[in-house]
Amino acid sequence: MPKTDAASVRSGGSSAYNAPAAKSGQIVAAVSGSSTSDEKGEGFNRGTSDDSNDLNSDDIRISGYRNNIFGTLMTWYLLVLSALWLCFLFVLSADYYGSLPNTPKDKTSILSYYDSTLGTQAFIGMWCFFVFLVVTVTAVRFRLRNFFRIKTLPQNGQFVCVEQKIHKAVMLAGHNNFLVKHVQMAADRIKHMLGWDWNVTTCPVHLTGSNRKYFTYQCTRFVFSSDDEQFAPFSFDLGSQNNSLVAKAGGLTTEEATLRAELIGPNFIEVQIPSWFGAFVREVSSFVFLYQSLALIVFMFDAYYKVGLVDLAVVLLAVAFSMVVKKLSEERLKRMAEQSDQLMALRDGSWVEVSSRDLVPGDVIRVTTGMQMSCDGILISGNAVMNESSLTGEALPIRKFPLRNDDSGFSKEANKNNQLFAGTIVSQVQPVTSSNGDYLTDDHVLCLVNHTGTASDKGKLVRKILFPQPISFVFDEQLKVVFTILGIYVLFCLAMAIYFYQGSPTATWLYFQFVCFQALSPILPAGILAGQSMAVFRLKRRQIYCVDPRRVMIAAKCRIMNFDKTGTLTNEGLEFYGVQRSRFVEEKDAAEFEQFTGDLGSCDELLQIGVASCHAVTDLGDQLIGNPVDIEQFKASKWTLDKEPKFLDKIVPPQDSALSVLHVARRFEFVHARASMSVVVQDERDGQLHVFVKGSFERIKALSNARTIPAGYDAACNQLAREGGYVLAFAHKILDATLDQLRTMEQDDIEVGCDFIGLLVFKNMLKPDTAQAISELKGGSIRTVMVTGDTALTGIFIARQCGMVPPENTVVLGDIDKKTGRLIWTDVDSDEPVADIEPLLDTRGPDGFPLTELAVTGAAFNYLDEAGQMAPLLLNTRVFARMKPQDKVRCTQMTMERGITGMCGDGGNDTAALRAAHVGIALSDAEAAIVSPFSSSNRSVMSCVELLIQSRAGLATSFANYRALILYGTTMTMHKIITFWFSNSL
Repeated sequence: MPKTDAASVRSGGSSAYNAPAAKSGQIVAAVSGSSTSDEKGEGFNRGTSDDSNDLNSDDIRISGYRNNIFGTLMTWYLLVLSALWLCFLFVLSADYYGSLPNTPKDKTSILSYYDSTLGTQAFIGMWCFFVFLVVTVTAVRFRLRNFFRIKTLPQNGQFVCVEQKIHKAVMLAGHNNFLVKHVQMAADRIKHMLGWDWNVTTCPVHLTGSNRKYFTYQCTRFVFSSDDEQFAPFSFDLGSQNNSLVAKAGGLTTEEATLRAELIGPNFIEVQIPSWFGAFVREVSSFVFLYQSLALIVFMFDAYYKVGLVDLAVVLLAVAFSMVVKKLSEERLKRMAEQSDQLMALRDGSWVEVSSRDLVPGDVIRVTTGMQMSCDGILISGNAVMNESSLTGEALPIRKFPLRNDDSGFSKEANKNNQLFAGTIVSQVQPVTSSNGDYLTDDHVLCLVNHTGTASDKGKLVRKILFPQPISFVFDEQLKVVFTILGIYVLFCLAMAIYFYQGSPTATWLYFQFVCFQALSPILPAGILAGQSMAVFRLKRRQIYCVDPRRVMIAAKCRIMNFDKTGTLTNEGLEFYGVQRSRFVEEKDAAEFEQFTGDLGSCDELLQIGVASCHAVTDLGDQLIGNPVDIEQFKASKWTLDKEPKFLDKIVPPQDSALSVLHVARRFEFVHARASMSVVVQDERDGQLHVFVKGSFERIKALSNARTIPAGYDAACNQLAREGGYVLAFAHKILDATLDQLRTMEQDDIEVGCDFIGLLVFKNMLKPDTAQAISELKGGSIRTVMVTGDTALTGIFIARQCGMVPPENTVVLGDIDKKTGRLIWTDVDSDEPVADIEPLLDTRGPDGFPLTELAVTGAAFNYLDEAGQMAPLLLNTRVFARMKPQDKVRCTQMTMERGITGMCGDGGNDTAALRAAHVGIALSDAEAAIVSPFSSSNRSVMSCVELLIQSRAGLATSFANYRALILYGTTMTMHKIITFWFSNSL
């Protein structure tokens, strides 16, 4: 295979379009068609994969508006009128107390000719009109400005109004009773009549440098197409094969980059947050605060100003707390989202310094040590060591490898080791200057920009935080019932007032206002907030941070807590546990296992060499960098890495070892789809080439010669896993080839015909306080469940070790038979199949709980879910193993249907589940943890215990305040009714 380098790629032409970008035929095709392709297979894509960006959806309506001078004046007139009307109400209140300037001593109501009744009636009329004005403006505030604009087609407007249907998720909706459902239906009808079931956003229309119209909606640019007369976002298809992506190492021309920047916008997510004054205005313009203000205005007028001043202080305190929490959370998000740096990009065949804001898909950038990635990209030349802790919470740096220059398919999941993600930091780079044709060579480390802005993984995360799906907890719906009952009670009191105050409408109105604002106290929201704020304060002192104080009340009612395993219940890394070598016995013509040992140095030389060489560890300033398992494996070998390798790596044995120095000639990194990795090493002593393959014991068994697999192989591996071991298998063969021949050989040809040589076992140890935390949670009537991506037997072992599964209970594992595709149940202790699990689940112990716990793999979970059989078994299942991130979300959603559910994880691959749960707590201070309502910098499961304790205390405080305020209001109103009845009787 000929040598491939960046220079040869560039000489073939760096342009994605041979013709100039200004040609109308290309642009129209790019905008109106599904894609426009060139000789590199790259083109524009109309729309994106994100459904929320589809303006053609039935849930989205768009319309255009143009400004009008008369409409602008009317808008300002309405706002000024409201302000002046409020001022006049304060003037009437001051006049009621005789506090206006030049008021005679001991005189009041000079504006009503010293007639207090007339002054009161004037205040009533002015107040009622002000209520109408405020309610009307508040109800249509997002549409108000457009009412005074001229409506037109979107492409002809100065503004585009995007209305998106609100699909509010009511958590625990299945627990609503008859009354809650009907009140909720009535509230939904009222919202529909007022148009509150649509989210309204008005976006200004701008022009690009080539006079294309566009607007930005939810941080995504929508560009107008003159061909189909629609606005839509754009994405770019860079190719689906490795070699097609590597072929783009020539970068873009300035003309191409400008065109793409116009279509997708800058690589910058602008998070607009209000100033402190703006945040205060946002809080006081809410409907709740307006109701409180209207009530306090009446209190100030009706000789009730002392109570009004106290209530005003409480309300302002609640507003200040809410404002500070939101503002600090928004500033934290802004720091995470906004990034702008200078870097080197390949434009017109030469390196130029550009801003990260100007990057577009297809750009080739130079990766340097210390830089922070501002986009998602594909590493097409050179190696890099990345610190991804800001996104995944993983403390150890991750080694990234260049994309192979072959025709294999590229996918985001399978090629994670070849991708760099926005927000991560480059710890070290290593250019590839020589290659056998597998990789692109260059003097720099090159990255092909793949996704920018909100299309990147970090951008999608930020976008979900900025524009979340509206969520209503069942408690919010139950509060509507409470307010409905109190409203009916107010109407009853009004009827009584009309009866007792016949002929005195002023007195009737004053009593009605008193009843209304006592029964529906303006400080009710502040009373609920008091318990929340105190709980948040106490949690913060324990290094547990809350970004959504409303979730505190929900956490108090939590009944199910799901846990990730690795990094949550157990320590972050694995620890070397031992090896079990396989030996081929010629007399028996079969292989057999030797005794398990924790001393690697006492094993066969082949296994020692394999453990020392079959990994992807590198040395960065005397710190080992790579996969945590690889690092622990290499440490166990006690070998070292030489700074000056002959090929890829040079591995030196310990000084007291008789083994020879090894040179890694080829390496095939670990790929999840293959569940294995392999290396070819040359023994410096005899020049012989050795192939070592490492992977899951299932994969190595399928790959190795059958005669080298010991009898009882599966049983031995399963027993090690049952004891909490992480089992890796090794295979080996001597490669009969030269180094020149090796360069052209495929991975499958190199690995075929290997012999199994042994097992390497690690263990993931429990955190010291995990068992205590699980015990306390169970003592608080919390059902604890494990949802892990690890093996089922390892998960079961950890569940038993931490007390999640009682030691005397039987565990039955459900999995899918790979040959038949059927679900099978197996007793993990006896390894005997279980034909029917129902009798086992019906057998209960003295405490009334079943004596059998279920565990399922991800495959069995999906099988049962699709068949509708998972829901009945949900509360009998204690361990969910081999769960992918989407499986964790589905499992969390199912448990949420059965009770208020918490999710505790480290903020890595369980981020989506943390966000989906009623109560998510991330044991991480990574940026990705911000999607979780709660996060803890103290990576201990005891954080869950503290969260539930403080939440329950906060809920008790809030409910006590709530009951006291309602009882006080109803008592005072009944006191007034009884008093007026006696006065009327006398």
